[in-house]
Amino acid sequence: MGKFLSYTLGAIIGGVVGGATVLLTTPKRGEEFRNDLKEKASNFQQPLKDAANNLSAVKERVMALKEDSVPVLKSTVSDIGNLLKDWKEDIQPYLTRIKNNVVQLEAAKEKLSNKMTEQAPEKKPGEEQTPPSL
Repeated sequence: MGKFLSYTLGAIIGGVVGGATVLLTTPKRGEEFRNDLKEKASNFQQPLKDAANNLSAVKERVMALKEDSVPVLKSTVSDIGNLLKDWKEDIQPYLTRIKNNVVQLEAAKEKLSNKMTEQAPEKKPGEEQTPPSL
């Protein structure tokens, strides 16, 4: 016999022997056993129904929260955008003034640098230049 056939035959024989053992060793009659099984199944179903009801209630609350919060979030985002726009408009004159000051400082630096190179005395070889005294 092949491995599959012997495995299948063993599973069938084991199932029949196991089922017969359970039926013969059950302390209750079949009808009592079925009634107990139905009662346990119904006891198990009630918590599942409660959980399903609770889950649907949670889903409804989440959907209501979503519907309530979306307009508030859109309004908040719009308000923040308007505040940023107003802030940019408020600081624009200051930025322009700062840029002009930077340009003036760079021009003054360049002018000073040119003046210093024009007034610097020529060094003779071997002479050290001493800084001007204050």
